[in-house]
Amino acid sequence: MSIGFLTPEKFLAHFPLVKISRAEFVKKLIINYTKPLTLENAFSLTPIKMKHKGREINRRPIMRGKDDERYIKQEQVIDYFYQMVVTHRHYYLRKFYEAYFCFKNPFEYMKWDSKVDLCMPSDEDEKERGYAGNLSLQKNDASRRMVRNLFYLELLHLTKVTNTVKSQVSFWQGLDNLYNRFILEDRFFAPSSIGLFLRPKKTIKAPTDIPKPPRGFKGFNLRLNYHNLFYLFQGYQPKASIINPYFIHWCLENVLSCSHDDGKKLFTPVLSWASYLIAYMHSSGWDHYVGVDVMPTVCEKVNFLAEYYWDLPNTEKHEDKDVDLYCQPSELLAKDKKFLSKYKGYFDLVLICPPYYNMEIYHEGQQSIDLYPNYQDWLIKYWLATVKMCYHTCRIGGQFAMIVNNYYTLSGEFYPLVDDLTKLVKKAGFKYVKFYYLFNRASPLRVNKKDRTERLVIFRR
Repeated sequence: MSIGFLTPEKFLAHFPLVKISRAEFVKKLIINYTKPLTLENAFSLTPIKMKHKGREINRRPIMRGKDDERYIKQEQVIDYFYQMVVTHRHYYLRKFYEAYFCFKNPFEYMKWDSKVDLCMPSDEDEKERGYAGNLSLQKNDASRRMVRNLFYLELLHLTKVTNTVKSQVSFWQGLDNLYNRFILEDRFFAPSSIGLFLRPKKTIKAPTDIPKPPRGFKGFNLRLNYHNLFYLFQGYQPKASIINPYFIHWCLENVLSCSHDDGKKLFTPVLSWASYLIAYMHSSGWDHYVGVDVMPTVCEKVNFLAEYYWDLPNTEKHEDKDVDLYCQPSELLAKDKKFLSKYKGYFDLVLICPPYYNMEIYHEGQQSIDLYPNYQDWLIKYWLATVKMCYHTCRIGGQFAMIVNNYYTLSGEFYPLVDDLTKLVKKAGFKYVKFYYLFNRASPLRVNKKDRTERLVIFRR
């Protein structure tokens, strides 16, 4: 398997150019309702005669009446999708690539020294034992582009996400459906979505590089609000989560620092799509990173990324940074005498954002949810075994830190991971120190019953 970064050319090759008239496009674009409709039929005010599952039916119209904004602006709606999907598809897809996947030399063009927003607890908040404040996950979010670029299919398509949205169509499949099969997910045709697409955006300047529209296309919009289509893809279609590498880097430099400044050792029982590796490469004083994961492709790509860093100019910044990867279940290392002997009391920091039981189902490797499908078994046979191995390999005075949150499934089943995992970390021998709330919005940084999100929980050996 050839491993490399997603270039603009490779990205656009997924979506070959097409030639189709506006009149044909209206008849071919399908809106993916339970009873699908063509874009042409979607504007009907009367029941539509159509075939569904092999029989003739009268499909109820989706228009609310003549005052439905979609009906009133139907020509603009058609023009919008025709321009986005057909006439200027590569132009807008390239813009999306540049905003979502593109990155430059991470040492020269990414900042790794700005602050993370920190909101300290009030006197009242301090009643919650160990609460140390709120941290933002959003600073220098561009560092996630490296992860998206290298793992775009794993993140956007191959990982099944079970607790976010009901759609079974992945982010990547949604793009493929729209651009290669002319299938639009129904949410994108909702009145609120259409309103976003057609909303004028004053900040959009007339582009100077946009290709001229084909002759006869009178609905061409020079200032088309293409941003919102891709924005809704990010909100509507399921995709795997990414830890911001810059946030991890900041924690290594500030929150999880050690008593000695040089020669620090980092261990992560999962690779988290290379976020830890990226953070490690930009952090001072850390000279050895050991990571574990069960997915062969992830291990190969993280190794590729390490070599990418070593081959960059200014190698003095990272030439002394060692990386060792193990492709196997972390809980099995608890019985690996060679591993336990080699790393006994070795690591200054063990850092993990563990799998959230069955929240994300990955596509390869000996996954813990496959090996231990029962939650209580998973807690003991996967989590406790992993933590015991971490305790053995962590030096006295070293730290164990986990990023975790409770979650509900779409069916309403609740998994109290924070308490359950914490109890077992303590059982393994680690001493509880403190925790931070982590927020994906930089403002406002507030803690309340409706706004709590992930925690960074810190223990000491």
